[in-house]
Amino acid sequence: MTVRQANIKKFIIDGVLWCALAALLVAGLANRSAVGQYASISLRYSTPISGQAAYAARQYSIARSEETPFWPSFWKEYNASLESEFVNASTDCIAYSGNASLVWPATYIKGAAPGVTDSDGCAVSETLAWRLWGSIDVIGMTMLADGERRVVRGVFKGEHELALISFRDEDKTQSWSAVELTGGPADAVRNDAMSYTNAAGLGKPDSILMRGTSSISGAMSILPLIILAVYGLSLIISFVRRRFPMARKPVFFIALIAFAVALPVMLGALPAWSVPTRWSDFSFWASLMEQASSGLREFLKAAPSLRDVELRMLFLKQTGIAFLSVCFSLSVCFRWHMKHAVKGC
Repeated sequence: MTVRQANIKKFIIDGVLWCALAALLVAGLANRSAVGQYASISLRYSTPISGQAAYAARQYSIARSEETPFWPSFWKEYNASLESEFVNASTDCIAYSGNASLVWPATYIKGAAPGVTDSDGCAVSETLAWRLWGSIDVIGMTMLADGERRVVRGVFKGEHELALISFRDEDKTQSWSAVELTGGPADAVRNDAMSYTNAAGLGKPDSILMRGTSSISGAMSILPLIILAVYGLSLIISFVRRRFPMARKPVFFIALIAFAVALPVMLGALPAWSVPTRWSDFSFWASLMEQASSGLREFLKAAPSLRDVELRMLFLKQTGIAFLSVCFSLSVCFRWHMKHAVKGC
């Protein structure tokens, strides 16, 4: 192999590595956004919450609005008989009262989810729309859900046959098995959620799933960029030390300033409860590790709902993307280092 052929081969390999890394970074950021939609605190109950208790909890939140309390959205999963003009089907449904995007984060290709004041609306997955009507152009179509008339307001992406059934905030006829909490303190922890459920009359939940997956996914998506940035900074420092020995101290000082500016941004990507008030407080780090491990254990052992399965698959996908991204970023740095080390010889 000639020198020219070897250089072309190296150029092709480098190009493939950079293209693959760029594609993985884009995929990681997109998947991070998908995981970020599951940003509420999720409470699960084996004993259903009555409609009256749900209504009372909302009244409690309204009365404490100036104290930035949590705001609850209620939901439950069940299997229902759906009937269109053409087809009858038995499929999974999620009934909800509150914010549909918290209960089932989805991308809508037609219309939108029923609003909080919609008492007879529904949304269906594209797979279910094809089964019931043979099309996704079904906005305004009607169906019967367990004999109750529903009007299709939106169609969302999804390979699973699923219908979202809306109930108004004032509806007291339904019971619920799960609650999504939004609002509340920015650095909310489990005890904050427990205090709210006790004060609002919802009782003790069987599981509390905190919103740490969103922050972890965000950290995984930027880890390859941090590796590239650190390596790039080391190259700049090395170059300055070789070519401009007298500029070492000013460059080091500028690097410290840049790190100080970037630190709040990096810390802002983490949940507030994970940022220490004093970095030398060793008891904080022990408590943080215990809190993180207990939260992960509860997330994994909770009886998975359809919503949880979707989140776990997204989180698993993000883990795989992050692993490959780190491998490719290290490969890029290693090849660059070896190429310039050979030149230096």
